[in-house]
Amino acid sequence: MESTDSSSTSPHPQLPPGFRFHPTDEELVVHYLKRKVASVPLPVTIIAAVDLYKFDPWELPNKASFGEQEWYFFSPRDRKYPNGARPNRATTSGYWKATGTDKPIITSNGNQKVGVKKALVFYGGKPPKGIKTNWIMHEYRLIDSNSNSKAQIVDLPNRRASLRLDDWVLCRIYKKNNSQRLMERDKNHSALPSFSHQNHGSLLEHEENCYEGMLTGGSMQNSSISQIAVSSSSKQSLPWCFYQQLRQIQSQLNKQ
Repeated sequence: MESTDSSSTSPHPQLPPGFRFHPTDEELVVHYLKRKVASVPLPVTIIAAVDLYKFDPWELPNKASFGEQEWYFFSPRDRKYPNGARPNRATTSGYWKATGTDKPIITSNGNQKVGVKKALVFYGGKPPKGIKTNWIMHEYRLIDSNSNSKAQIVDLPNRRASLRLDDWVLCRIYKKNNSQRLMERDKNHSALPSFSHQNHGSLLEHEENCYEGMLTGGSMQNSSISQIAVSSSSKQSLPWCFYQQLRQIQSQLNKQ
């Protein structure tokens, strides 16, 4: 098994400009995880080998070889109990908890199952009173083949002596948040026409006059409404709701 010493960060790979790493589930299992398990050279050394459970999720981006919003790692899995098959998912200040059901990874031609995908959420503290966070993990592992099963049977004493469950799984880590959505919303709001406090006060004054005329039964001619729009600075400096109200008043006056 290769070393998972995370004290030294992996050097960034030499990648061409504009390179993006967006592999499918099948590509992650077939071209990366299977090759890693078989000690075969990878298409590109872009995934760092780190023992994820020795770190909290917010520490992992600095351990990655590549990534900005999501990070990929090869990681070993240890047993929670010496004679059990349940993995130990505790970290320094919390634990990873599985959510949903496992998803089988099927080849694109649809006739071969090559792996399993599990979704997990990070909780701070200790179970069962942990606090849910926005950190998400997608864990990819290979399915047990006949050859692997035989090897595990032969090596069973050594397996029981150690807590190692899997030499390698492949994990995708990311933080789920709405920061990007908020940034886009703020950008859209900043693009809306703005109006000064002076124009706003003038607008309110004219609106009061409009409603006062309607409530007292007084008639308001089309020319009066036109004068309100003209006297309230330029059209671009007023919000759309003002013109919508003017249209509603115009329609009610025409019915009188």
